[in-house]
Amino acid sequence: MGREDPWLARIEDMQGRVHGAGTMLDGEYVLTCAHVVEEAVDAGQGAGREVRVRIAGRPDEAYPATVVESCWQPPLPEQRGDVAVLALRSAVPGAPRARIRRTWQHDEIVRIFGFPAGTDNGQTVSAKIASYDFSGERVQLDAVTEQRVDRGFSGAAALAANGEILGVIAVVRAPLAESSWMIAVRTLYKYASAVLDGHLASRPSQVASGDWPSPRGPEVLADPVQLALTRHLVGWLASGGPGGVCAIGGGGAVALTSRLVGLTVPGYRRAAPDETVSGAPPGTVPQLGEVDAAVDATGLTTEQVAGQLAESLGLLSDRVTDDLSHRLQELGSPVVVVVNAVDLAADPGELHYRLLEPIAARAPSIGVRLLLAYHGAPPRYVRSAVAASLAQPAVPAQPAVPVPPGRPPGGTAQFGHRLERLERSVEEVESAERDARARRDHVAPRILGTPPPQVAAAAALTVRLRVLRDTGSAATGSAPGGRRPGELDACEEAAARALARARRLHAECTALLARRDRARGRLDAYRSEAAAHGLIEELGGPYEAARRLLYSGGCDLPLAELRVEEYHRAVRREIDGRRT
Repeated sequence: MGREDPWLARIEDMQGRVHGAGTMLDGEYVLTCAHVVEEAVDAGQGAGREVRVRIAGRPDEAYPATVVESCWQPPLPEQRGDVAVLALRSAVPGAPRARIRRTWQHDEIVRIFGFPAGTDNGQTVSAKIASYDFSGERVQLDAVTEQRVDRGFSGAAALAANGEILGVIAVVRAPLAESSWMIAVRTLYKYASAVLDGHLASRPSQVASGDWPSPRGPEVLADPVQLALTRHLVGWLASGGPGGVCAIGGGGAVALTSRLVGLTVPGYRRAAPDETVSGAPPGTVPQLGEVDAAVDATGLTTEQVAGQLAESLGLLSDRVTDDLSHRLQELGSPVVVVVNAVDLAADPGELHYRLLEPIAARAPSIGVRLLLAYHGAPPRYVRSAVAASLAQPAVPAQPAVPVPPGRPPGGTAQFGHRLERLERSVEEVESAERDARARRDHVAPRILGTPPPQVAAAAALTVRLRVLRDTGSAATGSAPGGRRPGELDACEEAAARALARARRLHAECTALLARRDRARGRLDAYRSEAAAHGLIEELGGPYEAARRLLYSGGCDLPLAELRVEEYHRAVRREIDGRRT
C-alpha cells in the first residue's frame, strides 16, 4: 500500500468476530457495505446498529461505531444499494483524508485489501475494471492474479494506483471465481453524499458556489414546455445508456440548466429553498451526483472551459483543449457533461468548433451525454442537436376546414398522426446513425480522409418527441399565418436532415472502402501480369511501395492509387521493352 492510501479497517461484531472490511475516510467516518454491518449487528448482539471497527496498524484498539442514518442504504433488489457509512464514537487522530474519484478508465487496475477466512491480518489482491452491470450501479472486476477477490473482501475499497477510492466490493461469486463486483462511486455518492461529498478528488463543477446561480424555485417550471423538457432531460441524463448531445436555448434555458445542475450537488441543493425539492413536480429533481462535470461558460475562454471540464473528470493533459474529446474515450464509465451559457463565452464559435463539436461527434460512441444551454436560440450549426426551443410560441394549430359536430378537430387528429410518423422517423434516424458510426469507426483507422463523425441527432430528437407528446398540439403548433414554424415542423425537418446526413456518412465511408478495394484489385492484377513475364523480383520496389500504402493503417488513398499506377506503368514499360 502506498503512503497516500486511506487507512484500512476491519468490521467486527461486539464479540470481536470479523464480518468484512471498510475504509477510513478520515478520523471520524468509515465506508463499507450495509450487508457487512447488518451481519455484524445480527451476530454481535449489540445495542442498535453498533459494531466495532479495528484499524490497520492499531490492532489492539477497537472503536465502537454506529450507522450514519443519512448514509445508509440496505441491499435492494437487482444488485442495487448496499451502502453504509459508520461514524466512530471517538475520532482517530492522524488519519489521512481519503480521496474518492468518480470516473475510471478501461482496464484500470485496482488493489483491494480484505479479510478472507484464515487471514485475520488481511490480504491484498489486484483486479481489472471491466464494465457496468445491467442496473448501472455496480462494476465488474476481473481477476488478474492467482489470488482472487473472495469472501471476506466485502466492504473493502477498490483503490487506484494513487490510492483514490474507485468503488467498494459488494458481491463475491463462488470461491476463486474470475469476477467480482464493486459498487460504483456514482452509486456510493447517490446514497451517501452527505459524507462523501467532502472527499471527492475533483468537484463536478469547478465554479465557486457564489458564482454558479443558486438552484431556482418552482417558477422555472411554470411553463408546460419547460416542465416537460426538464422531466425528460432528467430522465435522459440518468439513463446510463448510449451517449448523445442535447442543446436548449431561448426562454429560461440557462436558468433551467442551472437548476438542473445545482440540484445534483449537495451544497447547492441545501442552499435552495425547501420547496425547490419538496414541492417540485414528479420527475424534475435529478439524483445527487448525476452530473460529472459542469461549467458556466460566461466570459470564459475555450481553454478555461476545457480546463475546468478536464479537472472535474480527472483528465488533465498538456493540450487539454484539443485532447479532451480523445481523453474522454479512455473513460470506462459513462459521464454527464454540461456547459451552460455557451453563447456568453469569450469566443462562442471557437468554443464550439475546437471543444464542443469534437465531443458531441463522439458522444454516442463513448457514452458521453452532453447538455449545452444557450441564452438565445442555439446557432445553426447545432440545430440538429436542439432538444427544444424554450422561446417557441405556444399557439394552437388551426383546423383547415370546419369540423362536423361529434368529430375531433382535424388539427388534433393530424397532429397525432404526425407524431406517430415522427416517432418512426426518430427510430430510423437512431438506427441509421448507429450504422453510420459503426461503418466510420471501421473505416477511419484504415483510410485517411474519412469524413468526420457528425453531431448525432437521435438523442435530442427523442427528447423533443417526448416533450411534444407531453405538451400536445396546443403548446407546440405552428404560429398563425406561417410566420414561424412550430416545434413539430422543426422536428420533422431535423429528423429528415439527420437521416440524410447519416446515410450520406455511411455511403461516403462505404465508397472509400470500395475505392481502396478496387485499388488493391488493380495492384493484384498488375502483379499477376508481372509474374507471367517473370518481372516479380525486378519490379519488387514499386510493388512494395503501393502494397504498403494499401495494406497499412491510415492509408493515404490518393497516394496509394498513384503508386499503383506507377507500378502499372513500370510493368507495361518492361513488357513492351521486351517485345521490341
